[in-house]
Amino acid sequence: MKIKFKIRRYNPAEAETAEPYIQAYMLDVPEGMTVLEALLNIVDDQDPTLSFRKSCRSAICGSCAVSINGFSKLACNTQVIPEYKKAGEMLIEPLANHTPLKDLIVDFAPFWRKMEKVAPYLTPEEGAPTMAVTPKDEERVDRSQRCVMCGCCNAECNSMAIDEKYIAPAALAKAWRIVGDVREGNAKKRLERLSEEHGMWDCVRCVHCTQYCPKDVSPLKAIEELRSAAMKEGITDNPGAKHVEAMKDSVERFGRLDEAAMTFKTLGFLRSLGMIPFGLRMEKHGKLPRPHIFAQIEDLDEVKKIYEEAERRAEAEKKEMESRKKG
Repeated sequence: MKIKFKIRRYNPAEAETAEPYIQAYMLDVPEGMTVLEALLNIVDDQDPTLSFRKSCRSAICGSCAVSINGFSKLACNTQVIPEYKKAGEMLIEPLANHTPLKDLIVDFAPFWRKMEKVAPYLTPEEGAPTMAVTPKDEERVDRSQRCVMCGCCNAECNSMAIDEKYIAPAALAKAWRIVGDVREGNAKKRLERLSEEHGMWDCVRCVHCTQYCPKDVSPLKAIEELRSAAMKEGITDNPGAKHVEAMKDSVERFGRLDEAAMTFKTLGFLRSLGMIPFGLRMEKHGKLPRPHIFAQIEDLDEVKKIYEEAERRAEAEKKEMESRKKG
């Protein structure tokens, strides 16, 4: 099957003002050929100057991640023909949210700096007895251990697209691998750092990181676990945690979400005043939520029972962990 590959090229060495451009290659694609095999074929038979990263060819190393028809994927485990039939073309580009260095090769230095910020290694409490790791303990962090550092999640992250300082999903998934480990002795300090600006609360829950992860790491789940752990530790002096608390309190008191009160409880009175122009624009388009005058739902007692059960389970979990730490 003859398929045209459109590849975004870029070579800053050609000129100081070099701009990316699309170059097309025709290739005879047999059934089962992967995108990586196609790229290697192009280099061998048509254009040895085409640059990209590769290594294991088995979806283990993460080196060959690129954008294929607008979505981040590993070139080594993405077959050409199914992808072509689905999208109607083959457009290969460098990963989004990363600076291209040459052709499909992007600068991964910011990726590793973000990873360094979360200190991805265990720091057990000095003098504390070693805790035995149970299958249940291992299961908590199992997904985060599958990460191959391919960068697909960061490339698809909407928060990172508008804030390059955002710590990003790959580093947060690794952070949960450490914080969620029962042997970690500095979990609270880690959570305090992660709760700062550009940290875990800047995730907008677009779910793209989880949707396009080739190893089923589920970074969003890791971020949710980190947030939950931070709130259990009482780390709530930030807009993200305050927003969650406001939502929790509203549902517990009334059985429903009082959107009109959320802004004030999340941002505080003074910061909420700065949102008045935005609120007026919402009102103009009929989008401004109205306060509930008679907010309580029927059968509110059933909602309260759910909260009581959640608190009971959290307390039991806390006591169990304290008991294990004492040995």
